[in-house]
Amino acid sequence: MAVTVGIIGGRGHMGQWFKRFFEEQGLEVLISEPGMTPSPSEVAGRVDVVVISVPLHLTETVIRELAPHIRPEALLMDLTSLKQGPVAAMLEAFPGEVVGTHPLFGPGEKSMTGLNMVLCRGRGERWFTWLHDLLAGAGAAVEITTAEEHDTLMSLVQGLTHFSLIALGATLRTVKADLSRLKMFATPTFQVVFDQVQNLVNQSYPLYACIQLRNPANPAILAAYEEAVTGLRQLVVNQDAPGLIRVLEDNSRYLKETPKGEDRN
Repeated sequence: MAVTVGIIGGRGHMGQWFKRFFEEQGLEVLISEPGMTPSPSEVAGRVDVVVISVPLHLTETVIRELAPHIRPEALLMDLTSLKQGPVAAMLEAFPGEVVGTHPLFGPGEKSMTGLNMVLCRGRGERWFTWLHDLLAGAGAAVEITTAEEHDTLMSLVQGLTHFSLIALGATLRTVKADLSRLKMFATPTFQVVFDQVQNLVNQSYPLYACIQLRNPANPAILAAYEEAVTGLRQLVVNQDAPGLIRVLEDNSRYLKETPKGEDRN
């Protein structure tokens, strides 16, 4: 069927990426942002699929502003990295079909082939099936889950990972580490981690702050992390080699026993 897509926030990096992707699938794409002509509300009222691709901290506000302008038979979807808040906002503000999505990749990727794409059911089947088939047909590995499970898993994948990198950067700054000397003494493992710390500080600070502050699963995960760090520190302070070895053995046993993955939807 002929489908017109409207991307709100279409000048952003991910908005541009998905504009190109949808056009490659043969779809007509309109983009808009505040101050553009046509306006976001005008685009939202003209298209079959409304894609919200604005900064995370603005997403729910934009959803509520645009929902009254969207045609009842259209699809409303978002591209944000958290799902519970945006999906709830879409369901509350818009009576039609809703899908929450999270592309697990950045705008530097060349094609959808092999990339992970999460879909969270909101409301309706027709557009959900259309979107799933479009993504899978383009080679994406599509994972279907709930908004709650998504955010719980992302509290580990993003929340904990980013928190650890932020903490490492803050530690280097606190001890006034000589970065040029660190580079000369870097092992391959340290260099990989340090590159991730440097990459993070070149990203959008509001986005990374939102990922920490707005995921309701983060406090429990970070409490578990704090407990683990405190326990490890005590083992080091007490020079408890058997205790530290037990932790390493327990980690090894857990990681070897945990399934590496299941078939995707």
